[in-house]
Amino acid sequence: MAQEGFPIQIGPKKISSAQFSSIYRRLIESDSIKPDNKNKFLSDYLDLSLKLVAAEDEKLADTPGFQEEYASFRKELASPYLVDSEKVNALVKEAYQRLKDEKQVAHILVKLPANPSPGDTLIAYQKIENLYKKLKAGEDFASLAQRFSDDELTAKKGGILGFVTSLQTQYAFENKVYQLGIGEYSAPVRTSSGYHLIKILKQRPNQGKIRLAHILISVPVEAGTPFQVEAKKKIEQVEAYLKKGESYEDVCRNYSEDPYSKGRGGELRRWYYSSDLSEELQDKLFGLQRLGDISEPIRTNLGWQIFKLLDKKPLLSYEEMAEYLRQKVNTDPERSALIRQSFMKRVRVENRVAILEESKKMALERFARDRVGDEPWLQFPLFKVLDKSFTINEFYQFIVAQQRRKVKELGYLPAVSEATWLDEFIDSQTLQAEEQHLETKYPAFKEQMAEFLEGSLLSKITDREIFEKSLDSLRQHAYYQQNMSMFTMPVRAEAKLISSDNAKTLADAMELLKSAPYPMNKRYPDILFKLGQSELTANAKKVLQELGLLMSKNRDYVVEVTGHIDGTEKDTLSEGRVNQVVKFLSSKGISSVRFIEKDEGKLVSASKTDKAKNARVSFRLFSQSMDDVVKRFNAIKPKSLEATEGYFKKGEIPVLDAQSWQVGKKNLEYDGRYVYLEIKKVEEQRVKTFDECRSSIIRDLQAQLDKEWLQKLKNKYPIVIQQEELQKLMQ
Repeated sequence: MAQEGFPIQIGPKKISSAQFSSIYRRLIESDSIKPDNKNKFLSDYLDLSLKLVAAEDEKLADTPGFQEEYASFRKELASPYLVDSEKVNALVKEAYQRLKDEKQVAHILVKLPANPSPGDTLIAYQKIENLYKKLKAGEDFASLAQRFSDDELTAKKGGILGFVTSLQTQYAFENKVYQLGIGEYSAPVRTSSGYHLIKILKQRPNQGKIRLAHILISVPVEAGTPFQVEAKKKIEQVEAYLKKGESYEDVCRNYSEDPYSKGRGGELRRWYYSSDLSEELQDKLFGLQRLGDISEPIRTNLGWQIFKLLDKKPLLSYEEMAEYLRQKVNTDPERSALIRQSFMKRVRVENRVAILEESKKMALERFARDRVGDEPWLQFPLFKVLDKSFTINEFYQFIVAQQRRKVKELGYLPAVSEATWLDEFIDSQTLQAEEQHLETKYPAFKEQMAEFLEGSLLSKITDREIFEKSLDSLRQHAYYQQNMSMFTMPVRAEAKLISSDNAKTLADAMELLKSAPYPMNKRYPDILFKLGQSELTANAKKVLQELGLLMSKNRDYVVEVTGHIDGTEKDTLSEGRVNQVVKFLSSKGISSVRFIEKDEGKLVSASKTDKAKNARVSFRLFSQSMDDVVKRFNAIKPKSLEATEGYFKKGEIPVLDAQSWQVGKKNLEYDGRYVYLEIKKVEEQRVKTFDECRSSIIRDLQAQLDKEWLQKLKNKYPIVIQQEELQKLMQ
């Protein structure tokens, strides 16, 4: 065996020197194997190999479920091998080069319907050609756009789209944009929207990206004059406060009408490229030079806004953007089509695709003719992929199947020529052949699939022999009864400890930490209702949506929901308002036990003059965790307060170990800190209940099952090792 290069044999399976060495060398190179753990590696390797032999012997890989999983993984792993990487890289580099410049573009559009007929296309083309002739004759581009462009949004502006850069328009449109210089216009360009004439007005370097905060005074564009005047006065008041030097964040929290950002001082949680903004905003916001600069009030479609520059970054390097650009390129329909065309061109050659021209001519000419289905020519070979031939009849069956699919997807049958269907059919069969031979063409793919096969087999058989058996409750109870002495709970004290570096902080903390839930210093804005109503307004729902997200992220939070009414309203409205709030938050997955509901009616008014402010629900936040209170103190001075509670055994808490374990409360000084200690209960040593030690039982049971299983496998599949050969490999 040593001479044949098989240093290990497990039952009927021989493991070659090459197999063993491949795994061993890989682990050596990754520092997973060192001189002191070689024997441990070999022992683990033999154990895993035994389990794999058992899985192979039972033919687990032949089960339908395993085959489905294997096929799914293979399809996923095959994806990167079924693409032209060189073409992808070229398109990524092209996109990055184009990103370095932004071009101000105007266009004239002649629209086409979604599924244009040849007649539709001809009419549109004749119209765009006439406009192109007018341009060449000297007519003004902007004037032609205003009169003839089908793009309603840009026509009135002389066709101006604004500044664009790479990956923002259709690829055919982008190609023409980057072929033109300033002042130049294009011949007709076809996209899925129709035909375009494109003109370049300006060009500038990419301005990078900015991060902003804003203060919003909301007023719809179509709102009446009184509302517009009121909004203008509010934004002017905001601007006046900012000019006096008041904090932007404080002014935002008090005046901004954006419920999503006002609590963060107006911070907008995204980066903006200039092309993400309207042209007016591009100039004004990218004109802010220093971090912290504040814009003048700007009228937008949301209302009046004042922006603050939070951060500014230039265009990232190619290395930093490459992965992002690769994703964009691969998901862009036109670019991905180019990548596929390039890939198919190569694999057609590699898979020796041969088309029989006479059969092709016959197939294309006769598809629309009536036929019975048993005509001899239907069985003529049409093309070959490797050594497999495909007939005219198979091609026709493909067309029919694809047409049915298209009708089902689109609701109509698109105009596709038989020649196009033939290309698709050849590509599909070529791609299938390519995929079937990936293991032969790419050793790395073969190795990855082998690793998945072994890993999945080991997982399946281990689940069956160990994990599933360890979850059997009868087996768990039997193990517990046999090994009770292993599950002993030591003497424990249920205690609460609070310590601080000064006595006053300790006293303040103890007042807050008397009992859970503990009050927090987080404030949350009231929500207002229309007088006489309990229905939630749109703004109220936005505020509650934020509150729901806050509570979802912080599982220990509890919220006190208090209803209020104005003195002119019915008493029952405050309770109804609380119910509406709780119902909304419950619909967002917040448990009912996390609400404290209160009804204060007209007891606490928010305003004596503005009745609408009294029709409200207010909030107070609490936490079930002492840690949230501790954070309040430590935010000012780190480690000024520490607090913990629960069950503790000897050796866990030094200050607790230093005391006699008797139920009671005491204040003391320990290790330079002021300490409050409350021992609520002392439990003597005892045997844990089954529920208390169930996780330990399962873990120990799994170890026992694994040991017993391995012994059975060693008896069934004897291990023979050629020590001399193996030692040479492990040197």
